[in-house]
Amino acid sequence: MIIKEFMTKNVITVGPEINLLDAHKIMIEKKIRKLPVIDKGKLVGIVTEHDLFQSTPARINPMGAQQLHYILSSMKVKDVMTGNPITVSPRTPFEDALRMGQEKRIGSFPVVENGKLVGIITESDIVRFLIHVLGIDEEGSRITITGLKRKLDQLEKIISIIDKHEIKILSMVVPPRRDKAGWMLALRLNTKKPKTIVQNLKKEGFKVTWAVASVKPEG
Repeated sequence: MIIKEFMTKNVITVGPEINLLDAHKIMIEKKIRKLPVIDKGKLVGIVTEHDLFQSTPARINPMGAQQLHYILSSMKVKDVMTGNPITVSPRTPFEDALRMGQEKRIGSFPVVENGKLVGIITESDIVRFLIHVLGIDEEGSRITITGLKRKLDQLEKIISIIDKHEIKILSMVVPPRRDKAGWMLALRLNTKKPKTIVQNLKKEGFKVTWAVASVKPEG
């Protein structure tokens, strides 16, 4: 999966000369926390909700709402933005962006192609993508199998058992277990009644440690 497939397009931006109060109003109205800063068609920075207030607490008292309003209206985005932000391209693999975010402690990346801003990838986008990949956004069951040997024939056998029940596999994850012997396989299946599948897996000698039905929340 690459960034282009799950980034936010039609990005809302601001200019460097806009005051912080107006920038904050945009964030509230659009329900966003980050704004790329564009100057003459070029990405020059990014400003976050945290940036808007980071430089003000020491300058106001607890009762200074009016003073805070004045400060935000007198300061400009260019005064607090992060200049020359780290960017990714639409073709950047998802895992590379996730790793960079962890290493550099960055919660979002503007997406740039041919010098032009074409999107933004944020923590919310990443969470939404992971929920989709892991099948959490669909009703089903999770089955965890431990003690697997590093052989593909075991995986083929598991898939064969599930296939006989004509059940869709929503996701299949092999978490790293450097301190444990054998592999662990976490499956999400498109069924709320995994009991028969679990029984068949156990008959074939697989150690099923957890099986639970989950329901997609309403709303």
